[in-house]
Amino acid sequence: MFRWISENYRTFLWAFALSIAVWVAAVTSADPDETRLLDAPVPVQIIGQDPSLVINSDIPKEVEVTLRAPRSVWNLIDADPQIVQAILDISGLSSGEHSIEVQIQIDARPIQIVSVGPGTITFMLESLATQTLSVDLSLAGEPAVGYQVGETSLEPVEIVVA
Repeated sequence: MFRWISENYRTFLWAFALSIAVWVAAVTSADPDETRLLDAPVPVQIIGQDPSLVINSDIPKEVEVTLRAPRSVWNLIDADPQIVQAILDISGLSSGEHSIEVQIQIDARPIQIVSVGPGTITFMLESLATQTLSVDLSLAGEPAVGYQVGETSLEPVEIVVA
């Protein structure tokens, strides 16, 4: 028995390869791949921003994404567009000009990202300047006839301007 198998192993390998090819053809014909642009632009989420830095340039609010996926995955995306997210991770960046690639995260598989427009976003980060100022209360004018000025109070006595 083992001798017959060892003499015919090439036939087994060919049969195995052909069975995989038939399986792949059957799966792709039942659920064919489609390449298309998402119906709505994907909002860009900015993460990792240092609170001591501010973005001092216009950043696109949305990106357009083209995907290649089986029809069943497209049905999932059409039912819940929140599956696709565009993320701009600016963690660890210092002040100055930066060009960062937009990261696309998709909670469905299998899928291939064909294109993202714009794929890279260029922006300027600057240090946030703050100053503490004291607040003074100043009364001007006279009260109307029949009224009198009561006791005044001020809260807060300082404000922070950024």
